[in-house]
Amino acid sequence: MMPTRKSSVIKIIGTINGVSHYIAKGKPQTRKSSPPTKDQIYNDPRFASVRANNKEFGGASIISKAICTGLQANVKTFKDRRFTSRLTGICRKIIQKGGGSPGQREANLFNDPEALLGFQLHKNKIFSKIFTATPTIAVNDPQNTITVTIAKSTPNNLKQYPKTATHFSLTAAISTVSTHNWHQESQKYQPQHPEQNGLGTTVHTTPLLCKIEHQNIILQLPTPIKNDSHLTSNYSRLRSQDSRPKTAITIWLGISFGKEENIEFRPFQTAKAMECIGVV
Repeated sequence: MMPTRKSSVIKIIGTINGVSHYIAKGKPQTRKSSPPTKDQIYNDPRFASVRANNKEFGGASIISKAICTGLQANVKTFKDRRFTSRLTGICRKIIQKGGGSPGQREANLFNDPEALLGFQLHKNKIFSKIFTATPTIAVNDPQNTITVTIAKSTPNNLKQYPKTATHFSLTAAISTVSTHNWHQESQKYQPQHPEQNGLGTTVHTTPLLCKIEHQNIILQLPTPIKNDSHLTSNYSRLRSQDSRPKTAITIWLGISFGKEENIEFRPFQTAKAMECIGVV
């Protein structure tokens, strides 16, 4: 509440520095404001929306952690300092699109997959502005291999990179995220299929010369559940029964620039970027 001035004599109504100023029986009064207690937040009906927000924010943190777990070392390689909070914010928006009552809505990436597309591991290093060739994604029929293909890359597709770089390398990664549901007993979100949650695979191209054209750059990613026939069958069954599968596979593409010295590619520490290019 903003303080206001009353009549010709200065009378403050509002809160300043934790002290509330108000008029009672025509006389100015003051009292110290007190924040809600922990018991009020957890039990008072007036704070129902606060409790719901806290639950879903916790769920968003759990979903974000699953993505990071699957991305493995790519997070450390490509992220900025605020990566985790930015990703949690996106996951929170996705949960808000889920079915159910606030605080217990389904956390399924397919609620709003577009929210994650184009998400950058480093906010100021935009992959699609550094590498402008268009990737395509293909998923084979049993969903055990995902293929990322760049039909053609020319020197004109490489932008904003150090002039001392001689080579670049592309990195494709996937991370699996199960649908999460509110669990009343544990009072937190839990994965519906924990055996399919937070799994990941990463592949890299060989170092590619910056100054020549490259055609049909292919990165094949075996899905991390393919080694268990039961899980693969279960995953396919879930996808066939529901237009929105219960386990999502997020697909990421990154680029690193560097020099090749003594037949070894040495990436520069700062010339790199990665973004989410698909959710299947």
